[in-house]
Amino acid sequence: MLIKKIIGAVSALAFVAAAGLTSVQAAEVQMTFYGNQHFRFVSNEGKVILINPWVKGNKDAGMTVESFKKGSVDLILTTSGHGDDQGQAVEIAARTGATIFTVAELGSWMQSQIEQYGGSKKQVYRGAIGGRTKVGGVTVQLIQSSHGSGTKPPKDGGPGWIYGGPASGAVITFENGLKVLMAGSTGLSMDLKLFGMRFKPHVVMVPVMGRFMMHPDDAAFAVKLLMTDNPNLKTAIPQHVRYKGAYPWMGTGKQFEAEVKKLGLNVKVLIPTPGKVYTLSK
Repeated sequence: MLIKKIIGAVSALAFVAAAGLTSVQAAEVQMTFYGNQHFRFVSNEGKVILINPWVKGNKDAGMTVESFKKGSVDLILTTSGHGDDQGQAVEIAARTGATIFTVAELGSWMQSQIEQYGGSKKQVYRGAIGGRTKVGGVTVQLIQSSHGSGTKPPKDGGPGWIYGGPASGAVITFENGLKVLMAGSTGLSMDLKLFGMRFKPHVVMVPVMGRFMMHPDDAAFAVKLLMTDNPNLKTAIPQHVRYKGAYPWMGTGKQFEAEVKKLGLNVKVLIPTPGKVYTLSK
């Protein structure tokens, strides 16, 4: 009997270690940033969610597509068809067995691509703005984002960009009620005020890169809008940020933090370091 208990305990610890967590951490939402908009979340119950898994060409990622193993990812979210947004979502889904949740038009294109990597069309769950899906006890809802979403065809086929439908963001509600709002690559919009009022997120992730989306000052104002009728918002995370290989025109997390302070907003700015695991809470 004692041997069985020991074996059971070891097996449980091995499972937790495989998920990249300690037994203490397993009850909390974990977030890891891998550059640009590539994030990995591990939910309270161990569900693994990737957002915009751009690996090839991402100098901050520190991984390869081949490093993703079967069963290591449950859900992948892509906010647009741009190469640095959807990244290698299709290839990673095929390797891991994960489901991709994205807008219908981009999803249809992904369905046309996934079989060549050994995946199934059924792995791409298509929706639209306002649509929802669940993985375990985690709920994800797509929200509008003011951005483009075209995707380029393979180099050897087709002219120009392929229409990818509307760009999106997402509201992720974890098992313990923690709500994380990923704004996508959006420009400044009054939609952000609506999101604060309707969803009341605890954590918001806003783009700060500039040029093709909000600059740091607009991103700070976006946080102000997201605080509308929302007493929950405590943490703001700058995203669409690069460290290695960043261009001079790109905004930074530090610039965003300074703009938040100028507005006197009572939120914590979390500037994530690539590869470091963070615990998110209400």
